[in-house]
Amino acid sequence: MSPISFIVGIFATITAATAQPAAQPGEIRTFRDWAVGCDNGGNCQAVSLVPDDGGSGFDGWDGPVSIVRTAGKDDIFRIRVLFPAREMDRYRMNIDGKLVDTGPIVQGDYPIEIVGTDAEKVAKAIINGRNLVIQGPQGENITQISLAGSSAALRYIDEKQQRAGTATALVARGPREYQPADSEIPTITVDRWDDSKLAPETGDIVALVEKSRCKDERYGLVEDQVFPLGKRGNRFRALVLISCGSGAYNFSSAPFIGEYVANPRATSGWTFAPARFDRQPSWGGEGTDPLLVNASWDERERKLGSYGKGRGLGDCGSAENYIWDGDMFRLTDASAMPECRGAYEWISIWRANYRILEETTAPAE
Repeated sequence: MSPISFIVGIFATITAATAQPAAQPGEIRTFRDWAVGCDNGGNCQAVSLVPDDGGSGFDGWDGPVSIVRTAGKDDIFRIRVLFPAREMDRYRMNIDGKLVDTGPIVQGDYPIEIVGTDAEKVAKAIINGRNLVIQGPQGENITQISLAGSSAALRYIDEKQQRAGTATALVARGPREYQPADSEIPTITVDRWDDSKLAPETGDIVALVEKSRCKDERYGLVEDQVFPLGKRGNRFRALVLISCGSGAYNFSSAPFIGEYVANPRATSGWTFAPARFDRQPSWGGEGTDPLLVNASWDERERKLGSYGKGRGLGDCGSAENYIWDGDMFRLTDASAMPECRGAYEWISIWRANYRILEETTAPAE
């Protein structure tokens, strides 16, 4: 490869890297017995919670109701009910004793799903109601939902999607024409290095652990993980996940990037630095070295995941997935549920696409 071609390739890579969007996940709000949030594309979701009145607790509750509305002109409207389907084949949905919907129960993640105009009709009934009860074909109780706060949650969606004052709003209706906001989903450019199996050896990992903050957080049986990230010229990189403490249902890992430069005139070995993220995993927080919880690694896509549960039931916590762009981890999707109140349907707060940059070749150092 000529020097000019190489310089052009490097310039293209740097330009792509510096143009990457900053990940800014949305917030989640709680209105009495409902949580609501929107992602960066404007899609919003409201989820019911176990009543927080200190009374009934989980009595009559067997799963949440989720209301999803997209922000685009397609205006996809969907209401889902999550519960163990058992052997029932049909349901009846009542709000304050009045039948508002009925239909089949299917096996799967969402046994009840209502879409389109039927979903809009049910949502309007939810806004004006106090209690929602879903029953089986013989009157069996499936789940009971408090509607306190549902109107405020759906009004919040109207405002975030700029529907307030338009005919498409659920709560804040008006005469204006709805114009969807221009919320383009960002695309991350990935500089994919050539495949390689070279990775740090056990001695390298032991030395890294001894210098890390995790040294005093490792109890009982621990497992560190190493994954090759590829090579470029005579440079090799690898992801190292150092076990960094554990509890009953959460296992923490500190991510490091190792680099090795193959040079017959030098024997520097592997060097390590904390992995960089465009948005820190929420468990560790901003301003500190990153920390993953219940980490997962997709070797084919080179995607790293973190899934931190607020409690064993899994009805609260946060989850992030990142793509390795050749230099750092960039957030591709995130979801969360700050309230530990029975809603194991977490709300999406960020999403991004990614594309693989055309291959460039670097000379040996």
